[in-house]
Amino acid sequence: MDITFTKSHEHYRASIQAWLYENLPENWVEADHWPRLSGDEERDFLIDWERRLYAGGYSGIAWPKAYGGQGLGPVEDYIVNEEIGRASAPESLNTIGRELVAPILLSVGTEEQKHHYIPRILQMSDVWCQGFSEPNAGSDLASIRTLAKPANEGWVVNGQKIWTSYAHMASHCILLARTDLDAKAYQGMTLLIVPMATPGIEVRGIRHLNGQRHFNEVFFTDVAVSDDMRIGEVNAGWQVAVGVLGFERATTRLYRQGRFMQELSALHNAASKSGRLTDAMEDKMGEIAAELQLLRYHNLKFLGRIDAGSKIGDEASLLKLLWSQIHQKIARLGLEVLGPDFDADTPLASRFRKIYLTARGETIYAGSSQIQRNIIAERVLGLPRQERRPVR
Repeated sequence: MDITFTKSHEHYRASIQAWLYENLPENWVEADHWPRLSGDEERDFLIDWERRLYAGGYSGIAWPKAYGGQGLGPVEDYIVNEEIGRASAPESLNTIGRELVAPILLSVGTEEQKHHYIPRILQMSDVWCQGFSEPNAGSDLASIRTLAKPANEGWVVNGQKIWTSYAHMASHCILLARTDLDAKAYQGMTLLIVPMATPGIEVRGIRHLNGQRHFNEVFFTDVAVSDDMRIGEVNAGWQVAVGVLGFERATTRLYRQGRFMQELSALHNAASKSGRLTDAMEDKMGEIAAELQLLRYHNLKFLGRIDAGSKIGDEASLLKLLWSQIHQKIARLGLEVLGPDFDADTPLASRFRKIYLTARGETIYAGSSQIQRNIIAERVLGLPRQERRPVR
């Protein structure tokens, strides 16, 4: 591996473990608090939780102190997120703000943007959503048609976004819009910061199979955006957006194997107690455990590069491909372990119903598995590009 945890790192790990023990509700996982929350109750709980993390010094770990961060490094950031995953602590409501917007602002934002937005992300004063995908431009973001026209020293936006996570709870949107209709497919796009309270924005919810609301459609009708809300250069949004997706695939999922291992352990315990633990089932669990160790190996390998100041680039697609497929295996195993109790009104059944339904989309969002394989094949392994068949 390219990273070694020092005694200082292990002391830091012990500190976050102790903090989680003191601050998570008693029997958090067993009581199944998180899956049963919804609506305003869910939003208020998550905002309070993230503010407690910030007050405890476990938020913005690797961000500069000048913008409200802790001023530590990526290794400490990884340790905190891995332990949060192992404890099955609540996932972030402000994932887009913390894991996409802030890193991009730190990279290409103006000083005014950094000083204004990053502390507000940490304090949960602003919650962000991501306006990238459109009805006819999902994985193929080069096909977006949401248009931003210059007007009054700013922009007027018209168009539609879809699959926008937490748009109904967000205060701001990081929006990818086309600003030059005559430019080539991967050019002529610009990233904008759009307050969700701006006149002309309509949010329509999309209900999940599990009854929860996570995704939304967002409509923009003559939405005025000032030019100081632009991120990066005009018509260079694609390059910035690729950076956003690189952060999403390379750094935001490094901790997932901790959460997945806890889920696998819960299934093993449940199967043992119910008498359903067969040799074949144990073999499946062993295979998944081995894959989780492989995922952790890749995580630590990439972490070593990040710690050394290197960029991950297209190899990050390997992480997305691995963790999404592993989680679907865990979800299917949960169905097998629980059997007729899968629809029971118990904490474990409720938890794995949510996992099963949620995991189905994990090989689609943030770039489908097919897209990830193409990226790995073409950009990492140097294989010929896939032949594009004409649409008939």
